[in-house]
Amino acid sequence: MVRRALATLAATSLIALVSLAAAPAQATKAKVLTFDVDLVSSGTTLQTLPGGVTYGWNDLGGPTRWGKRSAQVRFLGSVDYVDGTGPFGGFVTITRSDGAILSFSVTGWATTPAGQQGTANAKFRGTFTIIGGTGPYAGARGTGTMDGHRKAALGSPVELTFTATVEQRS
Repeated sequence: MVRRALATLAATSLIALVSLAAAPAQATKAKVLTFDVDLVSSGTTLQTLPGGVTYGWNDLGGPTRWGKRSAQVRFLGSVDYVDGTGPFGGFVTITRSDGAILSFSVTGWATTPAGQQGTANAKFRGTFTIIGGTGPYAGARGTGTMDGHRKAALGSPVELTFTATVEQRS
């Protein structure tokens, strides 16, 4: 009786393993994409309080290249700075000229030179998570980094580089 139970268990386990091996795996392929962009503000809602506190949002956009195609970047960002330094976040949508979209959620830190008042000469470092896309990027996932700077006050143009490792379903 015990032998029969063990034999049944072994056969069931073997069938389960064969079924798993035979099931088609959802293949993914990773691709590294880099987007260099000069973003210009098209609108802001910023509040400034005593003590160098600035908070609010900024709607930025600008052109980039996505491989051999042109693309547009839109960054809807929020800031919470003291003397130009502090956290930022937001959402980035990159729309390629053929209509494909890649979107991410960004978090990061802005830093202005020590002893400087205001938000000019800021440097930005951040990370992002890909939240999806369309076309060949539908269901895309991945992560990335963001680096850049702004020479003038908050709301002026920002130069950024986004480097994304994108996992696409194939």
